[in-house]
Amino acid sequence: MRTFASNLQRATRPTLLPLILPLLSLGTGCGGLEPGETPEDSLTAATQAASDAQLYDSFTRANHDSRLYSLEQGVHAWASTPQWGAIWGIQSGRAYLSRDDGTWQDHYTTVPATANVRVLVTLSTLGQYSGLTFRFVDRTNNWKLATDTAQGKYFLTRYLGGTQTFPLQIAQAPVAGDVLEVRASDTRIDVYINGVHKGGVNDSTHQYATRVGLLGSQDNLARFDEFRVYTQGTRDATLQPFRSNSVWNLPIGQGATYADTTDPATRDFIATSLNGVGITTWANWNQYSHPITFAASTDPWATVTDYNDSSRSGTYFVPATAAIAAGSDAHMHVVNPQRTFIDEAWATTRQSTTTYRVGRHHTIDLYGSGLGPRNGVRAYGGSAVGGLIRAWETTSTHPKYTGRIQHALAIAVDRVQLYYSGGGSGYDASGYGTAKGYVWPATEQDWGSETTYKGRVAMGAYFAIPPTVDLNAQGLTAEGKMVAQALQDFGAYVTDATVGTVAFYVEPTAPSAFVANVRKDAPKLRSLMRRVTNNSAATPNGPGARRVPMVPDLAPPAP
Repeated sequence: MRTFASNLQRATRPTLLPLILPLLSLGTGCGGLEPGETPEDSLTAATQAASDAQLYDSFTRANHDSRLYSLEQGVHAWASTPQWGAIWGIQSGRAYLSRDDGTWQDHYTTVPATANVRVLVTLSTLGQYSGLTFRFVDRTNNWKLATDTAQGKYFLTRYLGGTQTFPLQIAQAPVAGDVLEVRASDTRIDVYINGVHKGGVNDSTHQYATRVGLLGSQDNLARFDEFRVYTQGTRDATLQPFRSNSVWNLPIGQGATYADTTDPATRDFIATSLNGVGITTWANWNQYSHPITFAASTDPWATVTDYNDSSRSGTYFVPATAAIAAGSDAHMHVVNPQRTFIDEAWATTRQSTTTYRVGRHHTIDLYGSGLGPRNGVRAYGGSAVGGLIRAWETTSTHPKYTGRIQHALAIAVDRVQLYYSGGGSGYDASGYGTAKGYVWPATEQDWGSETTYKGRVAMGAYFAIPPTVDLNAQGLTAEGKMVAQALQDFGAYVTDATVGTVAFYVEPTAPSAFVANVRKDAPKLRSLMRRVTNNSAATPNGPGARRVPMVPDLAPPAP
């Protein structure tokens, strides 16, 4: 048995508005960057937004209390550790050592944080051995990044049991206004000065230290501006992309409401026969799925020509053996060497190792939302890799394997199940589809839906297994239960159309044994799913506290 999306030819349109009227027919969507926006612009904005969302504590304004026992913008108590008779304060938005004890001891002022952390401070006035502390346990077990104004350099100091070492020295003369930054994640510690990567080290001895703070030594000259502490994400964007609050990663809300089987959309979704069409349930894997290839800067620099809209064409590194999915959809998805973007292509033909012809192409920010408009090659208007069951999630020997799928799934249904409400195929000035019936987070539906959609399942509809269902009582295989748990905790979105089936999507490199059991259980899984009736942009994946904990934030791109 096999299932597939339409391979109908796409018609061309007499005129196209630049970047906003890309033409497509059945089985793909619209996506890409905003007009005038570069991938770097998008990544910078997304990374900054993620950083702001991960802000743990900071000061940037004058504190009501001149002591560093509270923060203007934060809620976490500071502690001078050790006191040594010194007093820290904040004046005009600057932290400083307001009273020195006359010794040569280091004076730390710390705030609780996590071991995976990003901490930044601006040195408005330099002092000898001034800077910041991180992964701070106590005076004899900590790390610090400090100035050496006498030697004209910065250095990393590691204390372990009171023994001091200098794992990294940076030959750069400290200057007032320098921004010191440390990013610590797992065993890795990286240093940035004024946003420029200066090197890093590995250390496992302080992974669980939970304080960061300011450092002043031997004098009280130093002044510090804009001290900021961020939690540091650990999730790999190439393995599980998109922001934690993207619908693809957000757990379902405990206030979600579930339709019953009399709901027209639910009725059509679980139907095994509709409008004279038999509907099975399947998992696309070896055909009609979404292979992902990782590029290196040594791979061929290729031209990828979009024959439906030249404004969507691109040039990027493509391995000569980049996987193209079997089946008429012929998806090819390539992650860039920097591991920040994925180039998605549909209907791909390799003409040579440097020349490709595709029916649709878009560049997707792995640090973005994964949603449209103009942000992916699937029919709903968003990324094709959103909701894909990945090989690493299903391979027990993979180092990141957890035995769980911690994201929403993508599903496709037959056109006799999909809903059309009015309007002709096309796009408005913002890139949203003018053929209606789709619901948020979809931004469009298949070209030609006005004649092919016959049911009540909206493109973009959100389905899940209700929490009242006992998954242990369903007779599922271990693999089927893994998928069922994801459907109960994260749900699934309708993203595309198929012929004669409701299909899940599994990365082609996943183990065949996993797929075999998921295909065996797929009919049961579909029969348990119900439409979530209160999913919206205001209440994504349903309102209320999340059913399970949020997934970790994304780790910053590698330097």
